[in-house]
Amino acid sequence: LKMTGIRNSYVEVFKKFAHKIRASAVGRNMIDWEARYQTYMRWSEEDVLFSPFFEGTAWHLRYVVGSWQTEEEHIWARENTPEGYDNPSKIGGATHRMMSYKLKNDDGTSVHAGSPYYYYLPVSLKSMHEIGGVCGAISKFAAGMCHAYGVAAVPVGQPGHCAYIWYRGGNWVLGNDVSGWGSSNSHWGIQYTWMRQAYYFRVMNEAQKNLAGYRLSEKLRIASKLVNPEDRFEILEDATTECPYNFAVWLDLKGAINEPNLQKQTVQNALLPTVLKQREKEAQVSDIAKEKNATSQCFGADGMKSLLEQRGAVSCDTQIADFEIDFGKPSTIKEIKIHWIGWSMAVVYDVFALGEDGNYVLVRTHNDHRLVGWYNMWTYLDGWDMKTTKIKFELKKGAGREKHPYAIWRFIVMGVCHDFPGDVSKGKPVKENPGSSDPVTLVDGTNSTIWNGNSETSWFEINLKRICALDNIEFFWVDGAKPENVKVVYKVGSGQDAQKLGEDPFEKVPLSMDCGTTVRVEMFGGNAALKGVKACGISHTAKNILKMKVSNAYKDFYNVEMFLYTSINNMTYED
Repeated sequence: LKMTGIRNSYVEVFKKFAHKIRASAVGRNMIDWEARYQTYMRWSEEDVLFSPFFEGTAWHLRYVVGSWQTEEEHIWARENTPEGYDNPSKIGGATHRMMSYKLKNDDGTSVHAGSPYYYYLPVSLKSMHEIGGVCGAISKFAAGMCHAYGVAAVPVGQPGHCAYIWYRGGNWVLGNDVSGWGSSNSHWGIQYTWMRQAYYFRVMNEAQKNLAGYRLSEKLRIASKLVNPEDRFEILEDATTECPYNFAVWLDLKGAINEPNLQKQTVQNALLPTVLKQREKEAQVSDIAKEKNATSQCFGADGMKSLLEQRGAVSCDTQIADFEIDFGKPSTIKEIKIHWIGWSMAVVYDVFALGEDGNYVLVRTHNDHRLVGWYNMWTYLDGWDMKTTKIKFELKKGAGREKHPYAIWRFIVMGVCHDFPGDVSKGKPVKENPGSSDPVTLVDGTNSTIWNGNSETSWFEINLKRICALDNIEFFWVDGAKPENVKVVYKVGSGQDAQKLGEDPFEKVPLSMDCGTTVRVEMFGGNAALKGVKACGISHTAKNILKMKVSNAYKDFYNVEMFLYTSINNMTYED
């Protein structure tokens, strides 16, 4: 704000959000926005404001300049701030040092009496400090203290209670809280973004961290209203990429994808980058045990859950113990790391892995581990090649005391989870070369019917209807009726063709998990006849891809994530 250009750009913020505000101390008194602008400009030059005033955006500033307190109250607040609270990380908590919770004043008058409680004095910060109040006064006092230093803050309503939120360390935090974010709503008389629930402050705050992306996203959202209805989805999907925290875009997206004239290929083209990005993310090595299901009679299911979520440690009081972790998917194990507490570590144990065939196999023992450290040691075990769905540790001897032979602080499994490829072509629409027999028999899931190409160069094309990561395409030829050459061509939507040439005997053509929405098989030479064909891979519906995108962005905002999941589920679009 000390820069002239920036200073001028904030005039409209003051004009809009400090306009027609009633002073909390005396409700009939109005706060003049021009005077407030000059006041904050003067304070910014006098270096009495904290860094958030200069670092925040115009959106943050609205929750400063819209303060219900007067200039005189803000000056009083700064002059009376308790020692240790005169900094941007503590100012929001000053209210608890400066105010007493009192249902009655010192003369026994109830707070519900209104003006008599405050002896008919203006309900200023000074009055609340000297007389006290209940939750509403405490939370409004906290907001006023923050505003005195240019820190954004607002009171919020909770069931039967008033709390407040304030801007600390780049995020909004709750103060005087009873019911949590999920039960907090914007207070009357305060502007809010999108919806009244207070947790939307946190979502908009994330959008403000990438201000250029948010602005572009909002421009795209507005522009989408000016184009043909069938073109809106593609523009709005781009807008969610530029700024996934622009909640308004997600609301508009529901109407756009329900547009009757929207082409399936448009949706597929728009959503492909999300699938590719997710596949790239899932291919990265990470802790695949985190938040997975685990069972153990000794450590307990709750204890194992806490351990894998890295929220706490576990211990066991028996020498013979075991635990099992379910990854939920076939997984490649790269390394296992165990951080023991003190001397309470396993010195004799076996590790078993459950393969895709459903059988446990011994893969590692204590003889394979590497130990690092002296006390509170780490155990390291190398991974193995077999795809694993579960691992089981059988602990046979611990080095710890009799009461706690085993105590674990961290248990980490570094690896990659894989999806289960399935038949993505069964029952899907098929086109074929003229003169061939009914192509439906190709994808009916049985080998009792036969499709004949009836041509030296025959072909068929399967519409998978969804974006599929294709593992392979498998052919079931009639004896002696395979062609001389096979080419598989696939693509997503209206995108570029990709192709793979088959190798004799053309029983299976690997496709390396490339993506496609259509698969075309071209056969050359001979008279091809098939009992059936099966494209194997992972199928993604448009709705699931959108949920994928929501989950990646809103994993820390459960209530908003669930709202958007419901909105996506209610879309009438069918792949």
